[in-house]
Amino acid sequence: MPAVPPRRLRRFSAALLLATSLPLTLSACRSQEDSSSSEQPVFSSQAPAESEASDGDGAASTKAPAPADSTDEADETTTQQQEKGKDRECTELPNDPRQVYASGTAPGRMPADDGSDFNFWIGNIENGYDPCATISWIIFRGSLGDVEGPAGTGASMVDGLALYVNGAPAKDMSVFEKVETVTPVSDDQVDFTWGERSRSTAEGITAHHTVRLQAQGDTIAPISGEVEEFNKMWVDLPSYQLGTYD
Repeated sequence: MPAVPPRRLRRFSAALLLATSLPLTLSACRSQEDSSSSEQPVFSSQAPAESEASDGDGAASTKAPAPADSTDEADETTTQQQEKGKDRECTELPNDPRQVYASGTAPGRMPADDGSDFNFWIGNIENGYDPCATISWIIFRGSLGDVEGPAGTGASMVDGLALYVNGAPAKDMSVFEKVETVTPVSDDQVDFTWGERSRSTAEGITAHHTVRLQAQGDTIAPISGEVEEFNKMWVDLPSYQLGTYD
């Protein structure tokens, strides 16, 4: 076999080394590429887990009533109350007692309904009239006198009570020596307490009476308490015309 020159031998060795190391280099590159590919982040069109929690909150808030719904419910309640108020029967008198007999006023005199010269002169008014109530009332503070004016004596100092049933007067006003209290006990009943001078005029009011009154039809009737004493004032004595005549 002929001898190989040293120069050619070195070239052959270099070529052999290159051929041997190239596959290893390529294999290493492929391994790096595969490793890099496996580490690439995976992108998704789904929202992250936090979004799902947010969606849960959104679903809960959807179940809560919207402000508009609350407003509609409030409007409906107000309308029902207004309709209920319209269902009540309220009397409309030609002259509204709340204006004719306004509290704190002294509009004039009331003539007796028996044609006598007695008159009740109004000194003050406590108006509890309600055109829609089953029972309402007006208390008059004043004194008796003639057409010219109050008598001006201690004995002439009296109070008057006008009772109304469903907004209309049960009768004309009746006088009592002292109207003390009118207290509702139900829709159609009140307790009425008044005082009298049972001894001398100088001693003032010394006796007190109470009766329970009930609306019956378009009038008032005593149903318990001191019924006889009440009827002496309400029935037996003259009444005074509801109106002013000065």
